Amino acid sequence: MLDVRRLWILREVSRRGSFTAAAQALAYTPSAISQQIAAFERELGTRLVERGARGVSLTEPGRLLVSQAETVFQQLDSIEKELRAFAGLESGLLRLGWFATAGSTLVARSIAAFRDRYPGIELDLFQGDPDECVAGLRANEINLALVYQFEQEPPLPDDIEQLDLVDDPLHIGLPLGHPLAEMDSVGLTDLAGEPWIQGVRHGSTLEVLPEACREVGFEPIVALRTDDRTVVEGLVAAGVGVALIPQLTVPTVRADVVVRPLDTKALSRKIRVALAPGSYRSPAALAMLSVLKNVCAELKDEAARRLASG
Repeated sequence: MLDVRRLWILREVSRRGSFTAAAQALAYTPSAISQQIAAFERELGTRLVERGARGVSLTEPGRLLVSQAETVFQQLDSIEKELRAFAGLESGLLRLGWFATAGSTLVARSIAAFRDRYPGIELDLFQGDPDECVAGLRANEINLALVYQFEQEPPLPDDIEQLDLVDDPLHIGLPLGHPLAEMDSVGLTDLAGEPWIQGVRHGSTLEVLPEACREVGFEPIVALRTDDRTVVEGLVAAGVGVALIPQLTVPTVRADVVVRPLDTKALSRKIRVALAPGSYRSPAALAMLSVLKNVCAELKDEAARRLASG
């Protein structure tokens, strides 16, 4: 492969007409310029410069090299500018995986904040449960992913790096006027006999709720199933049933749904950012991680205020 530094020197020799003038322009000594040109000739196996009493001139191979040099240097300059823009968060692509219940609050707010700060970064989103996001990380289809894990669940594979974001307890959503709506917190046993609005899509939440209810002596009655959070809240508000409400979604829950804390640790999960093993953490990925942490803190505070207000 051509030595770009020596190509640059050859171009200057061609422009200036002598080793001395090229040395002055490049802050080299004339002997250093001569040595670099000689090394370049040995590297390529051909003479590039004719040396004479009145200066130097390029040979045919030398002129061929210099004629293409400008294109090479323009491309290198373009690459350098793109890399600087990438490092400076002026351009690039970030692919983010996320799970459904994070979409309306954590993901939406984080994307808005990120785009406001870094408008040149393109975002590509992938929705999936934790196992699907792990597959996406391994396949290099996404750069980082939001995942969750309940305490009773097995951990993600060891080759997936995880960074804690926030604890996300699940609360209970009740219709206005429900007898339990006035309580500071609700025990699972208080909900025995209540109809539940549950999800459809296979996921750990579907498994964790029945297990938690069985631990305290009852089987939950599932009235309806839907994965649409808007429909879930509408059904709760209409008195069709009760539903689990993740803490991070509490700030946006409609006003005619009462959210009360559940008095159990069995229905709490940790939200983390997952990264592929040994993956390069781009400036954009680190910036998104910072944004996610800030938004998590904001949502946690807002949820606490909503719960305190009843």
